[in-house]
Amino acid sequence: MERRLKIILITLLIILLAIISFAGLFVQNTKFMENIIPEYQLGMDLKGYRTITLLVSDEEETIYYDKDGNVVSSAQDDGTSKKVPVNKEEDLTSENYKKARDLMKQRLEHLGISEYLIRLDEENGSVTVQIPEDNITDTASQFLYTRGNFELKDADTGEVLLDSSNLKEVTMGYSTLSSGTAVYLSFEFNKDSVEKLREISTTYVSSTDEDGEETEKEVTLSIDGSTLLTTTFDEEITNGVIPINLGAATDSSTLSSYMGQARNIALLVNDGPLPLEYTIDQNRYIKSDITLDSAMVPAIILAVALVIGFIVLIIKYKKLGLFAIISYIGYMAILLLAVRLFNLVVTLEGICGIVIAMVLNYILLVYLLHSLKHTEKDLAQYKIAYNKAIISMALVLIPTLIIGIVLCFAAWNPAYSFGTIIFWAVFIMAIYNISITRILFLNSIKK
Repeated sequence: MERRLKIILITLLIILLAIISFAGLFVQNTKFMENIIPEYQLGMDLKGYRTITLLVSDEEETIYYDKDGNVVSSAQDDGTSKKVPVNKEEDLTSENYKKARDLMKQRLEHLGISEYLIRLDEENGSVTVQIPEDNITDTASQFLYTRGNFELKDADTGEVLLDSSNLKEVTMGYSTLSSGTAVYLSFEFNKDSVEKLREISTTYVSSTDEDGEETEKEVTLSIDGSTLLTTTFDEEITNGVIPINLGAATDSSTLSSYMGQARNIALLVNDGPLPLEYTIDQNRYIKSDITLDSAMVPAIILAVALVIGFIVLIIKYKKLGLFAIISYIGYMAILLLAVRLFNLVVTLEGICGIVIAMVLNYILLVYLLHSLKHTEKDLAQYKIAYNKAIISMALVLIPTLIIGIVLCFAAWNPAYSFGTIIFWAVFIMAIYNISITRILFLNSIKK
């Protein structure tokens, strides 16, 4: 009776896992039912990708001068102007091209994009990037060519007082106020610039002139010429930090928007500015060559092969064959759940890894069944035979596991996808067949 109860419980558990893995787990979310199991994270070869081509800019910018020859922020009646290239001739070097490419890679990784292809033409500095098409693709494409140059300038003359080279770190924070949740950025300057910032904070202040009128000497904080804040300082800054309040939110949507804006600014500035100005030449979506129709034939062939394999198990091994099928379904359910829960990237090579795992697990079950079939009908002998079969199969599984571990460190995403899936497939296979399959098989025989 106890053995039957174990089999029933294990079978019910496998059925539950199969339902969750293949259909999902839905919970009530306001008016709708929501599947809390993550979707499969498909690679670029399966869901398509964005191709972005960036060129070193050949544009010119206008520099304005006052009558004394000083650079100013805008044209003056008695001043002059001159057009100059945004990229100086001496900056168009192979070293800067490589630096720009490496910085683009760094930005992609900091955005959480692990799968990408990036190619540099060292002759002209053009960069071609392929990234997955998802909800942050547009943000990523902007981050690739945004210069990211921070400047603290005199609001009147445009004189740069401090820039990105003076920064140590930009951090995001928030605090609860009576008006809502305030999101802010803290610009922390390096130790060599703390004294300079202190001097600026005592110079750019509100004051009263001889006639009693209030005057303001303001500074502008900007990124790539886009103003974040124009302000005066109310007090001396001695800690080398300028806080900027981006706004206060009373609802989650606005708060999320402010936090996203703050996070992106911090990421962009912390990575440092691009050494060159780039322009976007191409930004288009490339559809995957693998469609539902093209995948249907191999999927049907695999399903038919699996059904034939199940029939062979039942014909040849009777009751044990049926339990082997139940065990097999449970293993596949757990493996596919792991792929989704661990956010493993599924490429075409990753799918090959899943198919290999299916074949390996089937071979392991057949080997276990064969070992038990040729054993005396005794529980003790069954246990010995089962354990020997597992040890023998370990000689196959361990090298496969090692291959998976090695490929987990591959820089090429298809190899990485194959490696991570094979690693988890073999690891789960070993644990699952030592525990669940063993309980099913050994409790199905009579003493």
